Amino acid sequence: MLNTPANPDIQKLHAWIDTHQEEIISSLQSVLRIPSLEAPQEADNAPFGPEVRRALDFTLNHAERLGFRTKDVGPGYAGHAEFGQGDEMVAAMGHLDMVPEGVGWRHEPYGAEIDGGYIYARGSSDDKGPTWAALYGAKALMESGLPLKRRVRVIFGCNEESGFQCVHYYWGEGGEERPAYAFTPDADFPLIYAEKGIVNLTLTKKIAASTSDLKIISASGGNRPNMVPDHAEALLTGTPDALIKAVTELQRFWDKNVSFKLDGDQLHIKASGKSAHGSTPVVGDNAVARLARTLAILELSENEAWINFTAATAEPTGTELGIARTDSVAGPLTNNLGMMAYTEGEISLTYNIRYPVTWTLSELLETNKPVREKDGFAIGDTHNHDPLYVPLDQEPAATLLRVYREATGDKVTQPSTTGGGTYARATPNAVAFGAGFPSGSDGPAHEPDERFAVSSLIDCAKIYAQALYELANIA
Repeated sequence: MLNTPANPDIQKLHAWIDTHQEEIISSLQSVLRIPSLEAPQEADNAPFGPEVRRALDFTLNHAERLGFRTKDVGPGYAGHAEFGQGDEMVAAMGHLDMVPEGVGWRHEPYGAEIDGGYIYARGSSDDKGPTWAALYGAKALMESGLPLKRRVRVIFGCNEESGFQCVHYYWGEGGEERPAYAFTPDADFPLIYAEKGIVNLTLTKKIAASTSDLKIISASGGNRPNMVPDHAEALLTGTPDALIKAVTELQRFWDKNVSFKLDGDQLHIKASGKSAHGSTPVVGDNAVARLARTLAILELSENEAWINFTAATAEPTGTELGIARTDSVAGPLTNNLGMMAYTEGEISLTYNIRYPVTWTLSELLETNKPVREKDGFAIGDTHNHDPLYVPLDQEPAATLLRVYREATGDKVTQPSTTGGGTYARATPNAVAFGAGFPSGSDGPAHEPDERFAVSSLIDCAKIYAQALYELANIA
């Protein structure tokens, strides 16, 4: 429950949102029922697949019905809804794409069911719920008639979870203007003033043909680099004696999260884990690491030495990769081995690494070099986002922190830093602002039974309405 605002102008914003709660909730439920997972391009206007396209169409059509001027940029990379006049604009930047649902849900991942005051769905807290709160905050501001020095825009990205191609296109080839000030509702309150650097580092190694009596045909695990893998599996083959011996070893190794089945001359091994956000790998249980530890007990040839490397370098501090590092702003590096793919001929390992704001990608790669070269690995690819750091006495951090404290009365909770990556790092003069409240009851992002409280949705809409109003009028 937010404070009753003393300012009559802010009271108007709250009153409009209060009288439109049912509309806000039902429209969010509708977009949550669209499984907007990235997929291969099927049409010129759908670079991230048909379901992401459908979510963008729904959102832009809905915003147009609300009275906004809308634009589809790309088409299909991103869109926005805008109102007002002025040479400059301020923006809230949310995203409509999601990570895969994973396993272990008690609620239907795309049902948008309300249970115990929470809306359950993939994307409910990351990031459709907060984005919808920002959209309706902007709508409340539009309806208030309050004077604004700048235009107000809500931006809808379509590729946040797997690369930021959406906003890079939006401000690059798409030619859209940069906001004077902006926030993204994709983290926590009071606000996030520093974000670690993020790199998806893929290491590869050529594998010679195995001459062992027991050999791996294939192995794989993970859905996205920024998710802790909750499933991994391997397929092996070999001589009858080698397969029987392997089964015996697996029975001795027994692990309730590892299953195996012998089918003729093929041995199937599966490992399960627990998904979590790549920025917090210690919260999850890495199934790729579990599978690698299982394979390591078997008698495989020297050509499968990559197994020990995989098991070792899955640890979350980066120590085994030679890159453990910390700083006083955002804290220690974190490492998530998010994806593994092996076929006879090559192993590919993709790490999602969140590194300190005072470090650079070139320093990280140079520090890692002795480790990867010692084990015969080469860099297959890097996808990097540089760190973000906005001092709290600079805009928009100063104004947004004041708005949060006025709205909630919370003078205790301090702004924080994160290993997560948000759109704030994609444009100047931006920070992440909510939508997670200090209670921590919403989310968890990238995990089963993701949820967003109905009360959080409404409170965020009110906070974002005031935030956009204040940012639009900074002198």
